[in-house]
Amino acid sequence: MRIFFRILLYAVFPLGILLIVVKGLSSFPVIVNCSIKDYTGWDCPGCGGQRAVDAIVQGKFKDAFYYNQLIYIYLSVIAYIYVLFVEYYLLKNKRFMQRYGFSTRFAFLFIVIIFLFFIIRNI
Repeated sequence: MRIFFRILLYAVFPLGILLIVVKGLSSFPVIVNCSIKDYTGWDCPGCGGQRAVDAIVQGKFKDAFYYNQLIYIYLSVIAYIYVLFVEYYLLKNKRFMQRYGFSTRFAFLFIVIIFLFFIIRNI
């Protein structure tokens, strides 16, 4: 039974969400403006993220990288957080979090990368 839940949570649910996103992005092309860019004129680390995700959904991976160079890192971290959430909170696998949870060093490195990206992007 636990295998069934893993398959459901790791394959079926994300594919369903992807299908909704694909249908949603193609039928409602709404672009959200960045507040930081509106007020300061600087590109924030997330600027271009919505266009990048839309490009990935359409299979334009090179364009996605052009819109936001960290999009693949962001999506990888989000996917890993999803795995941690499923294993720890839904499947109650406490050993998984102890073995594979985020370390303080990783969190600090991730924040430093985003901060450096923000500075380099606006030079």
